[in-house]
Amino acid sequence: MDIINAIIKILGYICIFVIILYLAHITSKYLAKKNELINKNKSIKIKERLFVNKDKELILMTYKNREYLIGISQDKFTKIDTFENKDDISEEF
Repeated sequence: MDIINAIIKILGYICIFVIILYLAHITSKYLAKKNELINKNKSIKIKERLFVNKDKELILMTYKNREYLIGISQDKFTKIDTFENKDDISEEF
């Protein structure tokens, strides 16, 4: 009788865990869709972000048909370069 109760208890915990995972998945999808709607009409768009170490990163952003490469550290940010916005991926290297 104790083994059956233990198995039922374990199955209950597994069901609760699966329900929590499912609810977390639904919540993350909802928040991603909401974030996409908020950022859809903004003029500044971050195209790519690269973390160099824990307090330094490089950001490639687009603003008014130009791309900016920006370096960000804990105490300052620096514009490294500016590019014309080309969405052509067939560019030769």
